[in-house]
Amino acid sequence: MSVDFHFHAPVREFLDFLGEFKDSTLKYFNSKFDVKSLKDSLDEGQTLGINQFVLLPIDASTFLGRRIPNDVIEKDDRIVRFVSVDPLKQNAETELREAIKRFEPKGVKLHPELQGFHPLDERAKRLYKVIDDEGMIIVFHTGTSGVGSGVKSGIRLDYGRPIYFDEIAVEFQNAKIVLAHFGWPWTDEAIAISLHKPNVYLDLSGWSPKYIPDVIWKNAKRLRGKLLFGSDYPLISQERWIREFSEINIPDEIKGEILKDNALKLLHSLVT
Repeated sequence: MSVDFHFHAPVREFLDFLGEFKDSTLKYFNSKFDVKSLKDSLDEGQTLGINQFVLLPIDASTFLGRRIPNDVIEKDDRIVRFVSVDPLKQNAETELREAIKRFEPKGVKLHPELQGFHPLDERAKRLYKVIDDEGMIIVFHTGTSGVGSGVKSGIRLDYGRPIYFDEIAVEFQNAKIVLAHFGWPWTDEAIAISLHKPNVYLDLSGWSPKYIPDVIWKNAKRLRGKLLFGSDYPLISQERWIREFSEINIPDEIKGEILKDNALKLLHSLVT
């Protein structure tokens, strides 16, 4: 059994969120898939041995004018609950506190590029403080963005530079920080930060394993406890990810940690 730490669904709502970037995003990922209900998506993953799914909503109301609402996480017990709040909203801190009270999530998803904020923006730090006080997880999108690739937009890749999250890890040491997509093309930065900071982890989503930079696999032993399986479903097929991962030349014990153990330890470490 395993935990998918980076899962986007329901598929229809996710595609609607992509909006004008849908076609270019699907081209970037070379993605072809059927539109499924949330239950069908979870059922499909479960046939592959995935029994928990970190479902990541996103609120980009200010920058993009749209969101995947937090209430999608209430629909199935297999979902590990995360919420998202737009840091640029004037009442963002209050909204996050209310969402935590209502949904009792394990963490918060933030995407600086698609939400249009610099990671060290003081407005975003208001949310980090709430998360830090609660001892929760923050999943940050880091690295390049397939959304917006090849088309004119205001999306800034600089907002995904991993080095900024080193400062966040220092200021908010009770928060658990997951750098999604290992910060490519600044992967060495992400690795260095996760090795140096005890509260920083890397998820391997958004890439099929055979294309994940070899520096990740070469450092898999040094990164023990820090690497998390994530698919980025539906953009990356869970079946493909797991199949290709089985062919990666790292010890089986470490593979088991990546697929399940590291995620469970992280989730169980949260302050209650």
